[in-house]
Parts: sequence; C-alpha cells; structure tokens
Amino acid sequence: MDQTWRQVGEPLTGHTGRVNSVCFSPDGKLLASESGDRTIRLWDPQTRKQFGEPLTGDTLWVYSVCFSPDSKLLASGSGDRTIRLWDPQTRKQFGEPLTGHTDLVRSVCFSPDGKLLASGSGDQTIRLWDPQTGKQFGEPLTGHTNWVNSVCFSPDGKLLASGSGDRTIRLWDPQTGKQFGEPLTGHTSWVNSVCFSPDGKLLASGSTDKTICLWDLQTGKQFSEPLTGHTNSVNSVYFSPDGKLLASGSEDQTIRLWDPQTGKQFAKPLTGHTNWVSSVCFSPDGKLLASESWDQTICLWDPQTGKQVGEPLKAHSDNSQLIWDTLALERPDIQPNAPSPVTSAFVKDHWVTLSFSRLFWLPPQYWHPSFDIMILSRGKLAVTAEESVYIFDVSSALELDHRLAAYS
Repeated sequence: MDQTWRQVGEPLTGHTGRVNSVCFSPDGKLLASESGDRTIRLWDPQTRKQFGEPLTGDTLWVYSVCFSPDSKLLASGSGDRTIRLWDPQTRKQFGEPLTGHTDLVRSVCFSPDGKLLASGSGDQTIRLWDPQTGKQFGEPLTGHTNWVNSVCFSPDGKLLASGSGDRTIRLWDPQTGKQFGEPLTGHTSWVNSVCFSPDGKLLASGSTDKTICLWDLQTGKQFSEPLTGHTNSVNSVYFSPDGKLLASGSEDQTIRLWDPQTGKQFAKPLTGHTNWVSSVCFSPDGKLLASESWDQTICLWDPQTGKQVGEPLKAHSDNSQLIWDTLALERPDIQPNAPSPVTSAFVKDHWVTLSFSRLFWLPPQYWHPSFDIMILSRGKLAVTAEESVYIFDVSSALELDHRLAAYS
C-alpha cells in the first residue's frame, strides 16, 4: 500500500517540558498527558482544548498515566516513587499517594475490572494495589533484574505482563503473584513497552534494540520475525481496539502502523514530531491515534488516512527557571536571565546524550536512575536527582564535538 501520509493542521502545542505518556479515557471523552513539568493535563480530544486546570502534586517527573475502566479514576506514576489517584472530573486527588516503591514508578495499569492497579518501578519490582483502599494486594512481584519499564493486564485480567531493562518480558498471575512460565527472551536491549492484543492471543513488545516482537501466548514463542523499520529505540506499542493495527512510537521521531498478522507496515510512517515519540495510544473507537513526544506536543492522527487531526496540544510548563536559579546559586557569575543557549540533555545507560549523540560518560558516583532534569548552558550541565544537584563543566567535550562535526 503505497500511500503518503502527511499532517493536516498543526500539532497540539503547549508543552514546554518533555512529554512522556498519553492515555485516552475508556469512554473516549478525555485524553490525559503527563510531563517532566510534574503536571498531568486533561484534554477534550474533540475540541482539543484543555479540560480544567492541571493536576498537580507530584514532586518529580510523572512517567505514566492510566484511566480506570469506568473512566472515574486516573492513576499516575512518578519519579517521587509514588502512585497517585485522581478524580478526572474534580481534578482532585483520590485518597493519599500509594507508597512502597523504593525507586521511580515507570508504569501503571488498571485491571479490566478496575479492582487492581499494577505499577512497575526502577526498584525492579511490580506491585499490585487495591485502588479503593490504597493498600497493596499481596507481596511485590520479583524476578526482574533491572527497571520494570512497562506493565499491562491481559483483556480477561488473568495475566499481567511486564517488560524490563533486563531484556525480558515476564507473565504473572495477578491473583497469586506467581510467574507464569519462563521469561520471554529475544530482545537484545531494554524492553520499553508491552501491550496485549484485544483478543488476548498476542503480546507486543517494543525495545531499545529498534524492534517490535509479537509473542504467541499459547506457545510462549515469537509469533513472527521481529518487526523492523524503526531506526532508533521503540518506546511505545499499542494495539487498535479491533486488533487489526499495531502502533509504535520511536526515538527516530516517527510513528509506524503495522498489520500484526503479516508483520508488514501499513503505509508509510507518520512524521511531524521533531523529537522522540515517547507514547502512542488509540482512542476506544479506534478512530484516533494520539502520539506524545519530547518535542513538547501531542498529535492526534486518523489511523486510516494517516492525516493529523486538528491543532497540536501543548501546555506543560518548563523547569528551566528552576535550573537557572540553581545555577545562579552554585555559580554567581551565571545570571538567571543570561541570553545564552539552553538545551536539554538526558542520561541513558550512564551516557549523557545531547542532540541524540553521546557526549560523555557519567561517573558512577554521580549516577542515579531517577535523574530528573538536565539543562545545558554555557558549557555547564545541571542535573537534579531527587534533592541533589550536580554541576558538570562539559565545555571541552562540547568544543571537541563541534570540531568533529565541522571536520565531518
């Protein structure tokens, strides 16, 4: 199918911080987004306008959001190690934050009946919660040897899948907390996202190895050869409600649609984002596909035509003033309003990366998995991790990088 997909209209704009996750409410009336500015915003996907004021309360990055099946609750997982529950209509917190994880909460997911909430964490565990009481259900699920990046319930609620930085996917019985069978192995790098097909027969996984794997849950083996085409890490995978399409979002700045039965791409990639695509999600009726990106926008697409629907959503606020204030305190010669370039950098596998190129390796004594914000200005890199601030002079590395770029 040689069809050129193009955007119609502009992306939904307003985010000025990295946007990490997007989720439609099951009734289709709301779209939730969360960002590095520590807020959650609700949108009307039809009018593309923000619904009420932002949800605030998290003290570090919000990494994941998920609506309950009845759309009456919204769960969020944060770098402050907590899960919070919100009433989307009043935009107020429901009960106290759920505590127990000892590292950032990367993923949250409600069971299909809404009686359980699963959370995956950088502490390498999965926890189950009763969302009505806020109490843990059973003991933490252990077995992964690296961050748990993604959790997802099967459509019948009898299985819970988890994807991890240890390159494996594990299946669990949420009632007993026991692992179901052997881990699914095949990826050669982090597993960033897992998603069940609507009929529960397949499980999709997206990885930093740039591939998507489909798993036959009856056999525990791969259903087909890995789906290839992305040129960078696959951050998110999501099945359409009818199971006929699988969407993937990648650090190559594209969204791709696949036929899960044949493994072939459905037309050409959806392009328009100018930074990593961190999350994708279909609307309950399958007529819209939302994509969220580190370019600070959320785009809505018609998955059948590949055209963008309406204007972009963008409304999250920036953390740069906080970093500027910190820099001013640490180095009085740098003024908060200095007219010098300020760019975002990030850490992955101990490497500080700028403009998708590895800049330098971060020494172990300064490494913490919940690094929150990295801002580069005047050759100084400011990093906040929980309540600590680290300042690095990277001017020589930048100068070398510029020389190499000029030489090439």
